[in-house]
Amino acid sequence: MVVAPVAKRRRLSPTEGAIWKSSLEILEAKNNGSIQEAFFQRAAGWNLEQDYEQRPRHQERKNKENMRLPIKTAEGRIEPLQVGEFEEEDAESRLESENEDTVELQNRKPLEVVEEAPNVPLRQQILDAKEELARIASHINEDPEEHAGGFRALGQIAASPYPTIKKLGLATQLAVYKDAIPGYRIRPIAEADQTEKVSKDVRRLRAYEQSLVSAYQAYLKDLSQCTNVRSKNDDASASVATVALSCACALLLAVPHFNFRGEVLKILITKLSSRKRDPDFVKCLEAIETFFRNDEDGTPSLDAVSLITRMMKARNYQVDESVLNTLLNLRLLSEFSSKASQNHVDKPSDENGTMVKKPKFKKEFRTKKQRKIMKERKEVEKEFKEADAIVSHEQRDKMQAETLKLVFVTYFRILKARIPHLMGAVLEGLAKYAHLINQDFFGDLLEALKDLINDAEAVSDQDDERDDADS
Repeated sequence: MVVAPVAKRRRLSPTEGAIWKSSLEILEAKNNGSIQEAFFQRAAGWNLEQDYEQRPRHQERKNKENMRLPIKTAEGRIEPLQVGEFEEEDAESRLESENEDTVELQNRKPLEVVEEAPNVPLRQQILDAKEELARIASHINEDPEEHAGGFRALGQIAASPYPTIKKLGLATQLAVYKDAIPGYRIRPIAEADQTEKVSKDVRRLRAYEQSLVSAYQAYLKDLSQCTNVRSKNDDASASVATVALSCACALLLAVPHFNFRGEVLKILITKLSSRKRDPDFVKCLEAIETFFRNDEDGTPSLDAVSLITRMMKARNYQVDESVLNTLLNLRLLSEFSSKASQNHVDKPSDENGTMVKKPKFKKEFRTKKQRKIMKERKEVEKEFKEADAIVSHEQRDKMQAETLKLVFVTYFRILKARIPHLMGAVLEGLAKYAHLINQDFFGDLLEALKDLINDAEAVSDQDDERDDADS
């Protein structure tokens, strides 16, 4: 068994006063014959803690390890670097000053660091923009819902101040939107639908549709700004405006059913309001005519006709004659004479008026399983047609009646205003659509034509009198 060593106790020497006092007590104890009692009385008066506290302390400075690398003297000897005493003494003061400096830096406002743009050649910037546009467009085509943020990225690239990059961005956005836009009109989400609990796929589809609509709206605003060229001598702005008008024409013909159709029409009709016939004017004119010929619904044509008539009235009908001739391409009621009622359906007929028989097809043999599949397929197609909300004949005829009303109001106003360079287009339009007008308006039409004829005869008579007087 190992015995632990006994800790040594430090001997505490009493003070000088205590020594004299103890010696007197010893003498008294001797006189009294009780030394032990005198010792206990003297020990009871000692204050050991106070004596220990009053002793002088000799604190030795700890030698700090020198962490500095050695140096080589002029004689070639390698010696450790000596640290001065003043460095150790002023360590705390240096720390305090550093803390004060950091507090001051934190209180100061951060300085704006202006980074200089790297001087990249324009040719290299164009190549980089092409690669970036191609990369973003390929990602959107692969999965539009996953890369919905690419629409905004394309718009940021197209906002470049360089005309070449801007034209590339506009053309790339046109190709992407023509492929990504669905075959239906996206409606805004109501507040009640936002709070409704839906599945993850529906929520993802809604987010994609809203991002597509917002990015498409920003793209149309960019096209509108590019077409408003103020400086006629700026070739770069004129080239950008030409590309923007081409993109607007392509969008009007490719996706006439989608949102913001009116914004696209405004871009083209603003160009048609000018009297200058340039290639851009002709391009917009042809796009409007094709738009009228391809419309089977009636609502898009009504929107376009209302904008055209409003523009001509605002300019006091000082427009090119070809703008008024675009109304001759409308598909009005004469094309849709084959209608149905409750007990009768008009059958198609040829030019001579004889009924056309349906061609007979050889009946194919189908098994019971094939007939069942065919029946289910027809039911699915029927549901798709109902979901597409095809406009009925009555609704289509109503829209076209409103369009016809706007056309005739424009013709009558031009007849009353006696605008010479538009009279030929007005008479041609009346000759084409006069059989569709209501009988109540025939009186006004004949009166306007009669006044026009009288004015023309009066002018011709005056010319004849002048010729006779000259002769």
